[in-house]
Amino acid sequence: MSTECIRDDWRWTDVRRITALGEPLIELQPTGDGNLRVSFGGDVANTMVCLARLLRADDFHLSIVAALGNSLYSAWLRNKLSREGLRIVEQPAGGEPGIYGISPDFNRQSTSSYWRAQSAARQFLQAANLQHFEKLLGEPQIVIITGITLALCSAASFKNLCDWIELHRGQCRVVFDSNYRPALWESREKATERIGAMERLAGVIATSLEDEKTLWRAAGVAEIVDRISALSGEYIIRGGRQGCWVGVDKHWAHVATAPAAVVDSVGAGDAHLAGYIAARVRGYTRLDAASVANSVAAVIVSQHGSIPAADVAFPTLAAVNVDGNA
Repeated sequence: MSTECIRDDWRWTDVRRITALGEPLIELQPTGDGNLRVSFGGDVANTMVCLARLLRADDFHLSIVAALGNSLYSAWLRNKLSREGLRIVEQPAGGEPGIYGISPDFNRQSTSSYWRAQSAARQFLQAANLQHFEKLLGEPQIVIITGITLALCSAASFKNLCDWIELHRGQCRVVFDSNYRPALWESREKATERIGAMERLAGVIATSLEDEKTLWRAAGVAEIVDRISALSGEYIIRGGRQGCWVGVDKHWAHVATAPAAVVDSVGAGDAHLAGYIAARVRGYTRLDAASVANSVAAVIVSQHGSIPAADVAFPTLAAVNVDGNA
């Protein structure tokens, strides 16, 4: 697997086509009064909906590559995503969308429940060959891939995905979010193997203090930076209430975040990534984009559910005249 750097003339501000590969899900939200609300989410859906809200421009083409199945719930989920301005590119598949439930215990929100073992998206990702990826992914300038997507792949389909990335390295940059969910992996060792391989192919690595400590046994930020700065591309490390750290190579900085009243932390990391990508394609520097990312995540933690409510106020991102890769 090659680790050569992405060609130098790729620029954030040239990006108009962004695609995410993964599994949108039906979301069960505890309402706080003993009841549940049905919504939708999943990491790639959360990120892409936030991106669509932030960019608000007809000249961006935002897509999700997935398989949602052929049930009435499949049609419901497809409609919800399409109404956000997202193009859903699907491998035809029978069955149902996956489901996840946000923990009803506010103090244990990292322990969501999942019903996705036989989902249409899992069937697709387990069986996908190189021709599937060529046909469905098309020609994006950014493709968003997460650790959750990698966990749903078979050994063969993971290799096919890596091969697709190698074939498109000059035209497409991978934005990879570690998004480690232990319940989806047979072992930590298997997770580090695949996640490490994808990081070496990525142009942007998004991770978190929690993932780095759990996956790589990192003792602190300096150790995390030592690990990921050795890989190609820029990186952003989420730290929750501590804000984030952003950099490229050994050049990095901390970006603090304003205090926020936390109602529900699910989806905050996905929103954070969307904020960073949206600001970068609008011409913001890494530091300014990290500040936008913190602000977007703060909006999501202040509401119930991982998809932004219809009336949420995200930062307004005007295009700025800076070096597209600064």
